[in-house]
Amino acid sequence: MIHLDLPIRLAIITTEKIRVSSHQAAFLELQKCAARYRGRYGYLEIGQVEGVQLARQLFRELGIEPTKHRPASEALLRRALKDLSFYSINNLVDVCNFCALDFLLPNGVYDRRKLKGDIVLRRGQPGEEYIGHNGQPIHLAGRYTLVDEIGPFGSPITDSIRAAVTAETDQALIVIYAPLAYPESELTDRLATFCERLVKFCQARIIDKAILTGDKPAE
Repeated sequence: MIHLDLPIRLAIITTEKIRVSSHQAAFLELQKCAARYRGRYGYLEIGQVEGVQLARQLFRELGIEPTKHRPASEALLRRALKDLSFYSINNLVDVCNFCALDFLLPNGVYDRRKLKGDIVLRRGQPGEEYIGHNGQPIHLAGRYTLVDEIGPFGSPITDSIRAAVTAETDQALIVIYAPLAYPESELTDRLATFCERLVKFCQARIIDKAILTGDKPAE
């Protein structure tokens, strides 16, 4: 269970019997998606691309300045518009990158066997940190982070290697971040599409999917 007490929306997917491999089908779809963005928006400033401002709004609602720490979805879009290469890690990560670029919403994917107990999205406490995917310590004080009974393991900026998926992963948790202004009906459609792609490209069995909506701050 994930606890949310913030003015944002989360879409949650839990899976089992997922097959992580080096199969390239999802990666090819990511590349095709990048080419579509480049063909449609290549002449525009990135902030003018439809959907970018919603992800930036999400970061502002989390107290993160998006000009200093860009959503992962925007970083993928920037690579697409500049015709820079993408990198394939495995089919599960490729699906998540495909969806992040396609929806322009950041997401995180985690090995469920590496998580323990309930999960909460909260502000990081002084001294809290973890080693990110880049091998560097990520300082979490004042930033929002996903935390289980072991400690922090993910955030809308950079996830930890502690909960990273590998070739041995067979159970996964996916968290999609959206601003409160994102229409719930549209997010529901995005959630369904994400699940379909997990089934198609990773042979995943979807255990549960849900949308959590936090409360607006008191006026």
